Amino acid sequence: MTDVAAADLPVSILANPMVDDWVRLLPGGVVEVRSGKVELGQGVLTALAQIVAEELDVDLARVRMTAAATGVSPNEGYTAGSLSIQHSGAALRVAAAEARAIHLDAAAQRWQVSADVLTVTDGVVAAPDGRSATYWEVTSEGLLHRRVTGAAPTKAAADRRIVGTRVPRLDLPDKLAGRPRFAHDLALPGMVYGRVVRPPSRAAVLQSLDAARTLALPGVVTVVRDGDFLGVVAEREEVALTAADRLRADATWEERATLPDESDLPTFLTSAPAVGTVVADTGGAEPDLFRGNGFHEARYDRPYLAHASMGPSTATARVTADGDEQVLEVWTHSQGVYLLRRELARALGLAEEQVRVQHVAGAGCYGHNGADDVALDAALLALAVPGRPVQVVWSRPDELGW
Repeated sequence: MTDVAAADLPVSILANPMVDDWVRLLPGGVVEVRSGKVELGQGVLTALAQIVAEELDVDLARVRMTAAATGVSPNEGYTAGSLSIQHSGAALRVAAAEARAIHLDAAAQRWQVSADVLTVTDGVVAAPDGRSATYWEVTSEGLLHRRVTGAAPTKAAADRRIVGTRVPRLDLPDKLAGRPRFAHDLALPGMVYGRVVRPPSRAAVLQSLDAARTLALPGVVTVVRDGDFLGVVAEREEVALTAADRLRADATWEERATLPDESDLPTFLTSAPAVGTVVADTGGAEPDLFRGNGFHEARYDRPYLAHASMGPSTATARVTADGDEQVLEVWTHSQGVYLLRRELARALGLAEEQVRVQHVAGAGCYGHNGADDVALDAALLALAVPGRPVQVVWSRPDELGW
């Protein structure tokens, strides 16, 4: 095989160039697939599993999709823009085809035959003389730890038997049966519950706080104040809610007007600095609808629409010790686990290696939701109670107002 020029490889392969960044063989005839894209209810993991099964020539039932996690999955940025199949699918197609070719070469060397005469059926490599072995019998440690060359041919559309067919969605059985699978369902040993007390208005400054009544509530673990950030941690969720209400009543804020007049938002928006100006160009000629160089000018206003989750955003965080260093673990329905890790590390003064972010399914959304923001809430509260996981679930006012 001849290496393909880097410019011809999928962009996600260039960022994550090793075959085993994407595909690994596990005991028991399992194919482990790692993608940097996450399941938001769009069925993307099922489609990606089909692509790998197709190129590896294995049954779809053998494929196990691994939830995105820092340090485990390839870094593919955000899951956004309907680009998961274009980016991750293209990368997995090339990586899986390469993994197939590598194992065919290994079998060919074992049997002293040409790899071109070998066939694969559900992971079983067969020679014309009847000899056969599975991928798992042929493989060896580190065999897939090599750079993707792009030289292994991928299947032509006419040869595909899995891609483009109807298969059961991987994520639906748990959802239809109501089994716990969402970030909201997470229950870790020793878990406590946090709530954040939001300011009464944007840019309000916390002047004073009397936390005595809150700390006296049975089940309250601690009150956390960091500048204008104010929150509470409790043994039970209902206690955290009650404590947040009491803390809110005992906090004094300095407020000032920072928002535009909501009854005249169009004027504010059109008078605010603009990035650029769009000009209709008629090529210097007078507008003439019959000659096709005319234009119509109109203005349309609409109210804001919220990019809110179908269910409130949530995250769970835990701070533990790794030698002399703190390690922050976060479970979240973020659409970009590596980007969230970077921002958490920056906000908290940690090295990125000290932050581990694991994707757990959350409620679907269109556009941005609060998954990354609530992760910082949970992290700030977890720093105050090392060793105990802190779960924060936003309320609807949190989701829509902040």
